[in-house]
Amino acid sequence: MTAPHHGIDMRREERWSRVEAAWVRAIEVRPAGEPRGTVVLLPGLGLPRYTRPTAEALAERGVKCVVLDLLAWRGRRPRVAPGVGQMAEVAAGWVNQAQLAGPVVLLGHSTGAQVVLGTALHLQHDHPDVSVVLAGLTFRPEQRSWPGMLRAAATAYRKDSPGELAVVKNIARVRTDLIRLIESARRDAPEQRVRALRLSLVLTAGEADSFAPRGWMKQVAAASGGPARVTVLPGSHNNLFTHPDEVATLVTSVLQRP
Repeated sequence: MTAPHHGIDMRREERWSRVEAAWVRAIEVRPAGEPRGTVVLLPGLGLPRYTRPTAEALAERGVKCVVLDLLAWRGRRPRVAPGVGQMAEVAAGWVNQAQLAGPVVLLGHSTGAQVVLGTALHLQHDHPDVSVVLAGLTFRPEQRSWPGMLRAAATAYRKDSPGELAVVKNIARVRTDLIRLIESARRDAPEQRVRALRLSLVLTAGEADSFAPRGWMKQVAAASGGPARVTVLPGSHNNLFTHPDEVATLVTSVLQRP
């Protein structure tokens, strides 16, 4: 399947693969020519639809983007359990099986950023050249209760677009998983787990993202066991949907670094 974006040809394919006991859907968007790197993208709450603008913006820049839909159903076949740890383990297994060519960036957004951190920790021994981008990282300690999360959510999306309601179709598919995944994510402490990370790390978020303000990102970056930096971009929590070009430019710059 070929899809245009800003007048550039790109190809979009869906692939299923078995990782240990679970089936994983990979949505691959790549440029028509030879890609100059690969981005593996883990969406927030396991909802891939809103990441499409960023995936296409990356392909426009000559980069292959693979969105991992870890909570996808495939009939009665085994699937990934909706938890940060379980999803990270399967994502790492998928990367190992895929044998990705060229420089690789692991990009996670929101709870997907928590999953990507775990994925990176699984992979870093055998893949020391992989880079990590955590976008809109959740959850700060004060947001690990339901009232704290709801207070942050009240302002986190204030610069986002009504067009994001497209994800409602995905929510209907995974509604039974959302509470389990959020419960797992709120028990997670990325500011502690990041101490074991040795890979190059970038933390980013929209300027109005109350889930991931600059201070929280700086705290996580300072705790990282490897090189880390913070970049604030336009938009709110879901700026992968509203500002895909800015996000893709940042991620591409990470790919280009040695």
